[in-house]
Amino acid sequence: MKLHRQEGFTLIELLVVVAILGILAAIGITSYQGYAWSAKKKDAELSLNAILLANEEYTSENGSYYYSGSCNSSSNKNIQDNLLDGKETLPSDEWEFCIQGHQSQQTLNINARHKTKRCILTLTEKMKITRKDC
Repeated sequence: MKLHRQEGFTLIELLVVVAILGILAAIGITSYQGYAWSAKKKDAELSLNAILLANEEYTSENGSYYYSGSCNSSSNKNIQDNLLDGKETLPSDEWEFCIQGHQSQQTLNINARHKTKRCILTLTEKMKITRKDC
């Protein structure tokens, strides 16, 4: 009597492979989300720098800083229209930007507040970025 050996994988082998792929996918997604969040923060920081440079140009032309008041979606549009002349776009789908400070003391803080996370980035006129809850 001849025994025929069947070719293929057993159910246990397939389940082990699926479990390993699931673990690798979970690790990969977590890493990707971390990289994506870092890229979004860096994009906001670059926008803060662009706003600061535009505000310095505004100050040289007008003698004082441009202030936008509170952070909200309308302040994004005001900054783009009045300061950036529509040349640059802010990542306004996730961040709210505002320019605050004291006119009499000529101090300046540019803030970027994430709309869903509790992250606030602040850039001072001394080019120092601080992060709160990021």
